[in-house]
Amino acid sequence: MRSLLWVAIMGLCSTPLLAASPQGFSFAHKDWELACDNTGTCRAAGYGATIGAPPIRAGGLAIVFKGIDPTLVAGAAQHVIAVATFAQTERDIPPDATVNLFIDDRDNGPLEAADESHFRFDDTQTAALIQALEHNGKIELALNGERKTLSDAGSSAVFLKMDEFQQRLGTADALLRQGDAGDDNILSAAPAPEIIAAPVIHNAATVALTAKQRQKLRPQLVPLLNSHCDDWQNADIPASERQITATPLDKSHTLIQALCWRAAYNDGYATWVVDKAFMTQPQLVTTDASSYADGVLTFFNKGRGIADCISGEERVWDGKTFVQSLKYTTGDCREIAPGGAWMLPTFVSQVIPKQQKDADNNALKALYNAVLKEQKANPELDLNNIAEQFPLSGNVSHFTLTYADDSLVSTTKPSADISDDEWQAFLQSDISADSENGKVSFTLVDLDGDGKRDLIIDSYVGGTGLFSYTGILKRSDDAFAAVNSDDSGNGDDFDAGVPGALYSLNGRGANQWSHWVRINGQVYALWYNGQFGEDNLYLLRPFGPSGSTPAVTIRYRYTLNDIRSPEKDQPLTPALNEQEKSDLLKSLEVMQSSLLKDKPQSDNDAPICPIPPGTSSDDAENYYSGVASNYIYETVAYIPVWLNDKCFIGTIFSHHGAYRHGVDAEITISSPRDDEDIVGDYAISGLRRAISVTSGWKIREGDNGMM
Repeated sequence: MRSLLWVAIMGLCSTPLLAASPQGFSFAHKDWELACDNTGTCRAAGYGATIGAPPIRAGGLAIVFKGIDPTLVAGAAQHVIAVATFAQTERDIPPDATVNLFIDDRDNGPLEAADESHFRFDDTQTAALIQALEHNGKIELALNGERKTLSDAGSSAVFLKMDEFQQRLGTADALLRQGDAGDDNILSAAPAPEIIAAPVIHNAATVALTAKQRQKLRPQLVPLLNSHCDDWQNADIPASERQITATPLDKSHTLIQALCWRAAYNDGYATWVVDKAFMTQPQLVTTDASSYADGVLTFFNKGRGIADCISGEERVWDGKTFVQSLKYTTGDCREIAPGGAWMLPTFVSQVIPKQQKDADNNALKALYNAVLKEQKANPELDLNNIAEQFPLSGNVSHFTLTYADDSLVSTTKPSADISDDEWQAFLQSDISADSENGKVSFTLVDLDGDGKRDLIIDSYVGGTGLFSYTGILKRSDDAFAAVNSDDSGNGDDFDAGVPGALYSLNGRGANQWSHWVRINGQVYALWYNGQFGEDNLYLLRPFGPSGSTPAVTIRYRYTLNDIRSPEKDQPLTPALNEQEKSDLLKSLEVMQSSLLKDKPQSDNDAPICPIPPGTSSDDAENYYSGVASNYIYETVAYIPVWLNDKCFIGTIFSHHGAYRHGVDAEITISSPRDDEDIVGDYAISGLRRAISVTSGWKIREGDNGMM
């Protein structure tokens, strides 16, 4: 039996909206190959050691990487997710199989079964795997005790190529040969381009051209067919398979197809787009299409007859032409699995139906208008009132169940509102829940308008962030299951404790809440994240693609005229005379102006306090920032605070803009001079007024990695 592994490195950084998309590419060396796509994600696949002749491939590895902010997670190994699978061309993987990792004959423990044919490494096993590859260790996977050897031939070249592409060579986050080089130039993740798929005629019939249509189109098609298509008149191919056909695309356009070439186990069709009446000049799309269905042109080429290696492409109809949406291979021809071992894309995208995009834009408009209405009624704004305008109406059922060790305590149907069919689907579903108190809440509601109720899962996980996670599962024929999972490791249960994780709430150190709402008939999760001076309301569509999200952004200015001691009824420490208080209030006004202008905050922008002549370069660094913040606070800004004609640095902390008829913030006053300790603290507050309300599509920020 042959085997193969899948490993992924996933990015944790927010995606820069203006970042230029990288150019995808493929690379191979010996028993390893690499595919990097247009988001900056790389996947490296390695295979088993070569034994005998003909070669027998006994194992493999794949690594996926997205652009990472190394300040968030340190160490390359912590970004790696590995998954193993074994050859299935001759026999299936046994049910309930066990897989153990051996490195230099040392048992590194069992892998976790991800599904019937894939087995996931934990972080420790993954780090050991990468270490062994770097140092030529013997790597084996034991499937039910039978060991398969992973080849390291070519792994160094592939990993170094990946590090080069992602600009990680010599940095602490490099996969191989880490160093102390700066990480400022590490490649950032780019968003997958968004493609709006135009409405099409579904299940459209393909018919041969009529004699009249052939007479009209042939003069325009034949020159290309003669010059590029060897088989369109091949008499060895039945004439019925060489007909020129028409398939309606939409109300105005038709797709014309003709066999162009045929090989041993592949063929390609020439395709054109023409108007419905065949009056316009046909526009050539390609001469290599494999098939068309429901707005998608597919390109599918088998590397050999058993189809264990495939290259493919998809193009989506956008109303004018077919736009590339995907390009990939499934890896080397190693007899791993029919249809290929895994997908190694060099181009990916987010395809969104136009109807869905229009509906989301209309929902965004309704949310925006609701915020404006609330602003007129209350300039301070109470955004919780917004959710009340869009109640979750319809057939909704709520229930709570108790879990122990991820297992249901009772399988008795908890509510008569749940149909027997829904309850049996629930019991058939793989629903584990990591709840600190053992209680998990569920909601049954139709999330996507297909007439079947889906499942919302809410679980309080706890931890230092007092996190709650919400997941969504779609109802299939006989179960509830997560959708939109991918190979990045950010799939069904990511660190969330719930399958199908959609968002999280940080109960300690963030200003967040959520409501389920229905706007214009569509259900959304209204997810709120607040910061000092800015609030964001996001509309999260269930089962929609990740990436940009409809959002309303509200920006504020605060009066900030209330300065007092953090201790109730205590005097200010240090004391402020009237002039010093006036200077402090002016500093706060200047700070707000800088923030509101989106001035980039940089530690090296300018010193907060004047640097005295003769100050050493090491001591001068103290003049650029204040004190470190506790993780439950947001560091808003550093400002100068003048006391007794001496400049001190005021570090402004906020509970992420938390507002209860006034914003809560604090100024911690410190000295840039080594001979002086922290001076003291002031509490500051003031009423806010909304100065701008904008709407648009943006990347969700502030969540705990659920995007």
